[in-house]
Amino acid sequence: MPARSSVRPVPLRLHALALVALAVLAACSKESAAPPASTATAAAAAASDALPPLQAPTSVAMQAPAQPLPQAPLQAPARAPARVAANNNDADANAPIEYAPPAAGYANESTYANAPVYADDPAYADDEQQQVVSVYVDPPLEQPAPVAVDWAPPPMLVEEVPPQPYPDAVWTGGYWGWQGRWVWCAGRWARPPRPDYRWHEPYYEHRHDKVVYVPAYWQAPDRHFLAPAAGIAIAAAVIAAGVHAGHHAEGPQGVFVPPPPGSRPGIVVPAPVNTPPRVVVGAPPVVNVGMRVDGNVENNSHNVTNNITNITNIRNVTIVAPATATANRQDFHQAVVADPHRPTPAVAGTRPTAPVPRSMNAVAVWQPGHQAPTLPAAQPVRLPVAHAAATPNPSTQAAQAAQAAQQRAQLQAQQTQQAQQAQMIQQARQQRAQQGQPPLTAPQEQALKTRQAQMQAMQQQGQQQAQQRAQQEQAAKAQQEQAAKGQQEQALKQQQAQQQEQARKAQAEQARKTQQEQSAKAQQEQAAKAQQEQAQKLQQQQAQQRAQSEQAQKARQEQAAKAQQEQAQNAQAAQQEQAAKARQEQAQQLQQQQAQQRAQAEQAQKAEAQAQKAQQEQAAKARQDQAQQEQVRHAQQEQQRAQAEAVRAQAQRREQLQQAQQAQAAKAKADNEARAKAEADAKKDKPRKPGDDERR
Repeated sequence: MPARSSVRPVPLRLHALALVALAVLAACSKESAAPPASTATAAAAAASDALPPLQAPTSVAMQAPAQPLPQAPLQAPARAPARVAANNNDADANAPIEYAPPAAGYANESTYANAPVYADDPAYADDEQQQVVSVYVDPPLEQPAPVAVDWAPPPMLVEEVPPQPYPDAVWTGGYWGWQGRWVWCAGRWARPPRPDYRWHEPYYEHRHDKVVYVPAYWQAPDRHFLAPAAGIAIAAAVIAAGVHAGHHAEGPQGVFVPPPPGSRPGIVVPAPVNTPPRVVVGAPPVVNVGMRVDGNVENNSHNVTNNITNITNIRNVTIVAPATATANRQDFHQAVVADPHRPTPAVAGTRPTAPVPRSMNAVAVWQPGHQAPTLPAAQPVRLPVAHAAATPNPSTQAAQAAQAAQQRAQLQAQQTQQAQQAQMIQQARQQRAQQGQPPLTAPQEQALKTRQAQMQAMQQQGQQQAQQRAQQEQAAKAQQEQAAKGQQEQALKQQQAQQQEQARKAQAEQARKTQQEQSAKAQQEQAAKAQQEQAQKLQQQQAQQRAQSEQAQKARQEQAAKAQQEQAQNAQAAQQEQAAKARQEQAQQLQQQQAQQRAQAEQAQKAEAQAQKAQQEQAAKARQDQAQQEQVRHAQQEQQRAQAEAVRAQAQRREQLQQAQQAQAAKAKADNEARAKAEADAKKDKPRKPGDDERR
């Protein structure tokens, strides 16, 4: 196990300065245009996610009471409480509640590169820890049915978590699920399938000598998780062919999560309901029962089942383990965030790491009543390099030391960059104040920071290139050492091969001598065996002669008995034939009588059927006559209506003709009157000529 680093942890000045800068930028943006409250909260959360990881101390396993993490000298602004939907049976399920997010001082052991590597007992490395089936699972939208498994899930595995792709992304997976065997359900970012749906973690319960398991699923906003009640019938889990039984659950009865990576299989860690199993990946391995997870909750559903309170709003938990339970024999007490939107970070390689699934196709959750699904082949678990050899590798230790030094240099460079940016902004402010210019705006400050960051990036790039060259030289040196070591191993193998060849020749000579001795012994045994066989043949011939005489006598006796038996059988057969003949005659008479009765009954039925048929035909004919009469009457009525309509139409046409004639006469009269009036008017207006009077 590599030695623990003695470097003192750097104060968290960088994180506090970054928070102050974010607060100043947020205040400047609010003065121009204030965003909605939900948008501001999401932006603050996204900015917090974008910050560089905290530099954790070199050891987190501590003696109780736990020492607090070093605090930053600057007071960081408090984040606004987020609003989440509470799952409470006594209140409205959709009513939001206020909760304070966990403090930024929570550090996980696996979040930094030089974390201590715990020594694992080789006896614990069974098949489930060496070979693992890793798949993606398609979670259902309703609570699945529980199943009872005979053995406990294996210890947890470390899994790499990429950055959150979008604000409402939920990390689903990173737990052990039952698919005919315990398989690793790989984690991935996913969006809730429907609005307001919540991710519910898998449920493990140690009940008697079984493990009651409920797969993880998407929970509707109006639904609550119901723990399997005591006394109900729970279906037994189907075990796939070729799967070996694992270790029975060892620990207190009740809800639990699997132990940390590298722990002794079978140990269970008591935990509240809906605790993400991933919270224990940073805890030290355990070799005895004693570790537990205490839930710090904001709300309780008060739904008590099997002396277990269903906690539905877990946001952070505390992992506690005594020195008698941990592999490093030290007390452990650590607070860890338990939020599916912010999974516990981990670095692959420092602990047993889960393999990536071979297929991207998701597997459906196994349900009782179905066969075990077809799963991909198992893959080896990536174990830490320190566990593979009995003695530490100097090249590995040098690489780890170089990586730690590089991280410390990067942290110091970032702190220096922050200080230079703050100094440059302060100088610019003083110069503008002396020159009487207005103070710097947020975009101007950002532009100054950007220029300074570009200059620092160029310097860092040069430093990184130098570090890369040094690393390449170290890698080349390590390769040379490995090549020399390989040559030594090859020479040792050749020497071993020569020794094996000499031993094989000696064994062959000894085998030849042994074979000669065995052949002589075999000849003697064959001669003795031939004499025994001759004696046995004589005895067999005598026995055969006695058996033949006995068989002949027995055959004569059997022939006599058979003749007597045949005579008795013939007499009995004659009697039986006579009785059978009499029974046949009686049966024939009964059949004839029954046939006569059936014929009479059939004649009566035919007569009755003919009478009924005649009545039916008469009734049908009467109905047809009535229908014809009705049709005739209907046709007459239709004809009468048609005639009446024709008369009415003729009257209407005559009336229309009369009206038209009257209109024409009135029009002609009006025209005549108009012409007469026009002529009269023309005569009145005509001038008189000489001689008119005389002519008149």
